Order: sequence, then C-alpha cells, then structure tokens
Amino acid sequence: MNKKAKIITALGLMGVLFMGTGMQQADAKKKAPAQTEQQKAAADQAENSYVYTSKEFGYTINCPKKPNVIPASALYEGKTGEILVFDNEGYTIKNAWVIIKDAFDDKNVPDLNALKEEEAKAYLSNLMATNPYESVVIVNRTGKERAVYAFTAKEIKFDSNGDGQPDTVAKADNQEVVTFFRGNKGGRYSMILMDNPELRSEAVAVFQQGFASFTEK
Repeated sequence: MNKKAKIITALGLMGVLFMGTGMQQADAKKKAPAQTEQQKAAADQAENSYVYTSKEFGYTINCPKKPNVIPASALYEGKTGEILVFDNEGYTIKNAWVIIKDAFDDKNVPDLNALKEEEAKAYLSNLMATNPYESVVIVNRTGKERAVYAFTAKEIKFDSNGDGQPDTVAKADNQEVVTFFRGNKGGRYSMILMDNPELRSEAVAVFQQGFASFTEK
C-alpha cells in the first residue's frame, strides 16, 4: 500500500477536514483500497479493548491489551507523560503509544476547532516546512475536538554546507504517527505511535481507535 493510501485508510473512521502539504485529496482517495480484513480486525479489537486509566495524569484510553507503562522521560528528555508499551524485545520497543502532557504552547497551536480552511492550509504548510513530516492533516478526533495528525518522513533532506539549499539526505531508523490535540478539559497533548521496525497499517488502525477514545477525567 502506498503512503497516501495508508493515510486515507488509517483515517477512514475520522473526518479529514483539511489536507496538508504532501498529500492531494483526490489522488489519495482514488488510490485508497478498501480496508483489509486484518485492518478491520485491528479496529474491532481496539473498540473492545482494555481501558487503561492513568492515575498520575488523569486520563483514560482504550488499548488493544494491558500495557506496560514507563515514564515518557525515559525516551523523551524533559517531557512529562507515559509510554504505553504493548510489544517489546528486551529493551527494544516494538509497539507503543507515547502520551505527552503539556506537549505544546498555546501560542504555537491555534484553536483547531475555530480554524477556517485557508488558515488551516497556511498552518499545515508551515508545519511541513518546519518539521520532518511526510504528510500532515487536521482531523476530527471526536465529534467536538480536532487534532493535528502527521506521519514522520523516512527520508529527511537538510542543508549540510550552509548555502541554504538541501543537499544531503538522512534516512530515519523508523517512521511514526505524531498527533497534537487539546483534550476535553483543555489539556495540551501529543500522542505518538511507535511501531518498529516498519510502521504497519494494522498498527495504525488500532492506534487510530485509541487516539479517538482518549478522555481527560
């Protein structure tokens, strides 16, 4: 499955409001296949999943199974939150959701619910220009709350000699789904999907359900 089709398929249960730089809506829809049985099973599993309640940070989220929980600061220096680990091999995390609290400043992320289409396009274009994203969109996370939803890039071009032109390509070890949103009580969160060594469409489908279920208590 190409990356554009993967994005549209993964977001099948969420309203994609504004398409960001790096993805053309009509082209992606044309190429997007129907969900596979594996993806449907993953989504069904998430809907009938283990409900994790964070006593420390005051939220609940539907998980595919009971996670092992470690502090977000274990991988993200200076960050507050938790990493919900579902699969690991020793110290190597194979599948996990990272939930970071106070993930952004209000001045850096506008009120997504109030953005008009042209404002949203400008905001998304700026995100693409300043972050290593392959694609970024604004979605309906719930019936009332919108969120930024991005795929990180596998290859990143950068300027290695200071002439203002990207001349070197660095390959990332893995690819992640990165989201930013405000919770139902106004908390500022980022939720990240880690799935190694390759980002799987079924893992994205399960993450999608958990992301939509996140609720501040």
